[in-house]
Amino acid sequence: MSAQNVLIALGSAIAGGLVVALLMHPAGPTATAKSDRLSGPPAETAFLPERFGVPGSTQ
Repeated sequence: MSAQNVLIALGSAIAGGLVVALLMHPAGPTATAKSDRLSGPPAETAFLPERFGVPGSTQ
C-alpha cells in the first residue's frame, strides 16, 4: 500500500507541475512593439550638461 501511495503522490506532483507550466507559458507572442519615443527633435534637459558636459542652449 505504501508503494501505491508513493506512485499516486509522484503522479500528482508531475501532473500539477505540468498544469502550472502550461498556465505560466504565454499563449501568444510576447514581443512588444518598439515605441517612437526617441523619434523627433532631441530634447535637452538639465541632466545632459551636468552629467556629460554638453553645452546648454543659449536663452
